Amino acid sequence: MSSKLNIGVVGIGRMGQRHALNILHHVPRARLLCVCSPAPHEIEWAEQTLKPEGVQVFADMEQMIQTPGLQAVVIASSTNLHITHTLAAMERGIHVLCEKPITTDVAELQSLIERAKKWSARLMVGFVRRFDKNYADARAKIQSGLIGSPLVVRSQGTEKLDKSGYFINYARVSGGIFLDTVIHDIDLTLSFFGDDTRPKSCYATGLISHHHEMKEFGDADNAVGVVEFWDGRIAYYYHSRTTQHGYDNCTEIVGSEGKIGINLLPTVNKVQVSGVSGIIREAFPSWIDQYKEAFVTEMEAFSEAILDGKELPMKLEAALTGLKIAEALQQSLVSGKKIEFGEDGERKLTSSL
Repeated sequence: MSSKLNIGVVGIGRMGQRHALNILHHVPRARLLCVCSPAPHEIEWAEQTLKPEGVQVFADMEQMIQTPGLQAVVIASSTNLHITHTLAAMERGIHVLCEKPITTDVAELQSLIERAKKWSARLMVGFVRRFDKNYADARAKIQSGLIGSPLVVRSQGTEKLDKSGYFINYARVSGGIFLDTVIHDIDLTLSFFGDDTRPKSCYATGLISHHHEMKEFGDADNAVGVVEFWDGRIAYYYHSRTTQHGYDNCTEIVGSEGKIGINLLPTVNKVQVSGVSGIIREAFPSWIDQYKEAFVTEMEAFSEAILDGKELPMKLEAALTGLKIAEALQQSLVSGKKIEFGEDGERKLTSSL
């Protein structure tokens, strides 16, 4: 195989642009071969920014995946298109790194996992926080037994309020707050407790404080979810899309002999200003700023695994478990009911209040 992995990016909105620029400038073992998007303003960006670097620009994904020499693609299109684009690439033998979730339908992901076993192409889900150096360090400390047995995870993510109209249009096709954002915290929980950890029950509730259009599609802009696992451990999640100060993602893991906290103070740097307004620290503007380095590490790990024939760092079975939990929490948010799972980790047919 070549010394560099030839990669295309499907969808060049904010996420896709980040991946494209990382591949172009920061991942030595990857080469950005092509990109595609049906959106005129995204095509314009690519024509101005990427084409001068020799990157081919397409308006159609089917045309892009026929590019000679293309070995892998990053799927960064809208959530509702992830499964279609993933299948189109893998059926042609093209490796895929797909942004989470690949699909919001558990049965669809189960089917994809079975089909993928027969293909030469390999598939990885982009849970970028696993590649963040702080979360990786916390995971290593937990695995070393530093805090004894991890018992409870408390994780939150709050995004800055956006009233421009962009967010609400995105939210309509995102699958809901638990499937779109809290699924990251669910995945982190599995990485701390073990990817084979099985859910026992979950319950969610939420409210709408600013984005009242969400009533139309049964979502919330502030939500809380609690998950109980069969081994007795517990996870608590809070997510908001209405914060004023900026992006705030923090996690605590309580163990039998201690506790670990990550990002408890959401500061963009170590500068602190003291004055008449008190002590001020600037927060991260967005998730893209907080996980800037982690996106590069993720792409490096993906490229290395494909080029060197190594095991992919993210197992599809973990993504499936995370999706089951996220889907159940989203349904609990809408129904107000507690969702229960059997000891095999599969949903029970009946739920309780």
